[in-house]
Parts: sequence; C-alpha cells; structure tokens
Amino acid sequence: MASPELLVEQRALTIGKWANLFMAFAGIFASWLSRSDAMMVDGLYSAVNFASAIVAARIGSRVGLPATRRRPWGNDFDEVLYVTFRSLVLIGVLVFAGFVSGSKIWTFFTGGDIPQLVFGPIVIYSVVIVSICIGLAFNYHRAYRKTGKRSAVLKTETRAALIDGALSVGTGAALLSLPFLQDTPLDPYVPIGDAVIVVILVLVIVWQPLSAFRGTLADLAGVSAPGTTYAKVSRTARDLAKEHGYKLHRAAVIQAGRMHFAAIYLDPLKPIEAEEIDQFKEKVAARLVDLVGPTRVEVIVTAQNGLSFAAGETTN
Repeated sequence: MASPELLVEQRALTIGKWANLFMAFAGIFASWLSRSDAMMVDGLYSAVNFASAIVAARIGSRVGLPATRRRPWGNDFDEVLYVTFRSLVLIGVLVFAGFVSGSKIWTFFTGGDIPQLVFGPIVIYSVVIVSICIGLAFNYHRAYRKTGKRSAVLKTETRAALIDGALSVGTGAALLSLPFLQDTPLDPYVPIGDAVIVVILVLVIVWQPLSAFRGTLADLAGVSAPGTTYAKVSRTARDLAKEHGYKLHRAAVIQAGRMHFAAIYLDPLKPIEAEEIDQFKEKVAARLVDLVGPTRVEVIVTAQNGLSFAAGETTN
C-alpha cells in the first residue's frame, strides 16, 4: 500500500496533469484566434508540463522501493533523471520559441508580411490561465510541505507552475499594452510586439531550467551532499559508533532527489557478528530519516580510512 506522502504527491500531480492539458489546448487555440506566437509558446510550455506530470507520477511511485537485482541501488536516481531531462526539454522549448520569434522579427525588417494581432482572445486566455497557474502552484507547494519538503518532483512542478503563470501574466500584459503604442514613435513596430515580448521572456526565464539542470548534474555526477547534510550524517554515525565501542573513520554522502546514500567506514576494534553491523546500519538509517530524510546506508568494515585524497583536497 502506498504511503500517505506518496498519495499526497500523486493527487497533486494528477490535478496538475489535467490542468496542464487544458492549458495546453487553450494556449494553442488562443494562439490560432489571436495570431500570437507568444500564446503558442505558453501552450507548448503547458504541454511539456502535462507530459512531465505523467512521467513524474510514475517516478514518484517507484522512489524508495527496495533494491532489486536489476536496480541494485533502487530507483531513486530516476527522480534526478526526471528533473534533468525535464529541464532540458523546457530549455529546448524556450530556445525554439526564441528562434521562431527571431525569425518573425527578421521577416518584418526584411519587408515580409506580419499578421495583425487579435486582442480579444488574449484577455480571456490570460485571466483564466493565470488563475489556474496560481492554484496549481499553491496545490503543489502545499503537497510539498505535507510530504516533508523532500520531493524534488513537487518542488520542480511548483516552480514550473509559477513560471507558467509569470509567462502568462507577462505575455498578456505586454500584448494588451501594444495598442497604446499607436501614434507613438514605436507605432511601426507594433506588428512584431509579441515576438519581442517572447524574446525578452525567454531571456528572463531560461535561467531557471538552466539552474535546475546544473544542480541535478551534481547529483548525477555523485558530488558530495551539502556540508550541512554531511555534518548530520557524520555526527549521527559517530555518536552511534561511540555507543557501540566502534571507531568511525569517516562517512561519505551523496544525494539523489529526496533520497540520500551514506557509506559509513567503520572499524569495530573487536570481533563482532554480522548481525551487529546490520543493527548498527538500521539504527543509523532510522535516525537519519528525521534529520535529513530517507537514507540508504551501507556500512563498510575496514581498518582503512576508505578514501585517499589528492594533495590539497579535503572532506566536507
């Protein structure tokens, strides 16, 4: 049976899935009615969010499952892969939008025909979509808090909903301001106003998925978890080792989405049964759940430190 946290996450993602499907069709339909490339970009962004919600729901149901012969370290890295590739897809959509708008601007300055915008559908679309995005962001964030602020999926979807809402607000407001440029020095450039708006929005928004992509690359590369996380794991392992009369050499910690992987290098200093090491591992994992979140712990019994550092390199 699924855990309460997983059920909360699944419900939030289900709501988001159907809301994004509606917004995707609405954006494409509004683009057709208004002849606006900006509306098309908004619809494509929602379409990506719809597809992502389907994938996210499947990944969320697998995170934390026991390891198998095929997946000896479990399915926890799927969450990081999801965030990574989702960021890449969003970057691709934004780059495509920038290219299309740039082509439109080029066509205008080379004497080509640019269709006139129809502003009526833009007003209705903007109001409806912004309201939905605000509701989705609130729904995702509430679920994120209920699940202990550990789901990278919900965190990513919250940001995506906020970006989608900001995209709709900025696009709608900017497009509706174009008629006020008539009879001004900028009047000749009103036909490419939506293309300019898209280019500006792309330049502003693209940094968010780029930042998320850069962060997940560190997880995929096996970079050590943040110093605060490492300190909590090391302190917990050291305290328990002292209770059992063991010598702790060091701990190594990496993170994959909401899951942490901790390797404890230990010298028992005395003959012990394998069952005692299993009990020690279970105690460490149980304490870390409350401190850093779900953690898969492995204990390496060794007389060595467990890691040789290059000159000038230090631990966390």
